Amino acid sequence: GVTSGWLARSAATEAAGEARTKKAGGPPVVIVVPGGGLTPEGKPVPWVQKRLEKAASLYAECPRRGDRCIIATLSGGTPHKPMPTDPKSGYQVFEAEGNAQHLIRALGVPAEDVYEENWSLDTIANAFMFRAIHTDVAGWRRLVVVNNEFHMPRTRLIFEKVFGLPPVPAAGSYELEFVEVPDVGLEPEALQARKEREARSAEGFKKNSAQICSMRQMHDFIFSTHMAYSSKRLLVDREPVDPKVLASY
Repeated sequence: GVTSGWLARSAATEAAGEARTKKAGGPPVVIVVPGGGLTPEGKPVPWVQKRLEKAASLYAECPRRGDRCIIATLSGGTPHKPMPTDPKSGYQVFEAEGNAQHLIRALGVPAEDVYEENWSLDTIANAFMFRAIHTDVAGWRRLVVVNNEFHMPRTRLIFEKVFGLPPVPAAGSYELEFVEVPDVGLEPEALQARKEREARSAEGFKKNSAQICSMRQMHDFIFSTHMAYSSKRLLVDREPVDPKVLASY
């Protein structure tokens, strides 16, 4: 299910929550930052910086709310362009890694409270892999997803689908909240092209996922049908992406 309770809690509720959390030490609230693009040098692009700044701000508010919070950055990269490379080390930079580094080094979030999902290549697998390798296993069930306005409608659609699929984890059903940040740093033409692509992709996801009723079926779809992951993609050469759209990745 989806709730708006955590972000809207009253001062009295926060005080009670603080006492309860200190006593019980329950599972954390997880502030989630989906993938959105890196520079060729492996640094977050301006619109993703906005996501990270908001995530760090929400994290800083957690003690007042009486919650223990962590931040999770998602994505290995994108299938639409080559991996960025750290100019100092020469190593490739995973997207979740680059964003985690920004949280830690630029925004002062303690490294022990930052988790990464460095495998997925798109928003669908952002959600699926985050659930499969982190939340189901760790018992994290309260998630606050931070994303830009242009990316949020599809993000919300996908996360609500994936985190609503059975089986229900041992820790209980998920509680999801969504926080939007502005679309900064994108040229108007690129932003419009990306919004149009997002709308088409959202409709495609609705169609493709209509008959998906479990995590196992979602796994089958991702690895058998989705052309970012299915080995059937290797039967043909990659096709270039519209340069206008590519500017938003």
